[in-house]
Parts: sequence; C-alpha cells; structure tokens
Amino acid sequence: TTTTTTTKHQTNQTKQKRYEPETPMTKEQTAAWRREARKVRNRQSAAKSREKIKSRINVLELEVKQWKTKYEQVFQRLQELEKR
Repeated sequence: TTTTTTTKHQTNQTKQKRYEPETPMTKEQTAAWRREARKVRNRQSAAKSREKIKSRINVLELEVKQWKTKYEQVFQRLQELEKR
C-alpha cells in the first residue's frame, strides 16, 4: 500500500504525486521501493495501453468487414445494371 502526497515544483505550480512507503525505510530501501512501485505502475499502464490498442483493432476490423459487405452489395448492383 502507498501513501500519496503532493508537492509543488519550483518552476510551475502543478501538483506531482509522490509515493511514500507507509513504514520507515533507509534511503536505499526507499529508492528500491519507489523503483519497484514505478515498475508495477508501468506494467499496469502498458497492459492498459495494449488493451486499448486491441479494442481499437477490433473496432477497425469490424468497420473493414462492414465496408467489404457494402462494397460487395454495390458491386453486385453494378453488375446487375451492366447486364441490362
């Protein structure tokens, strides 16, 4: 579990999340803890990004299928008109 506190950057007034461990740690332990927490957040973010991409691909594949169907219908209609 993490406790988040916000700090202000010196050059601008945006708030930045700072992840602090709940138990006291040495400087090295805190650095290692933060690295591990960052890896976990990065893994979660990457997984979310992959899911978003998969979802977009599915939407596009469905759209392609719909366009192919429409194309085939129009093409058949064109062939019927050319036979006349």
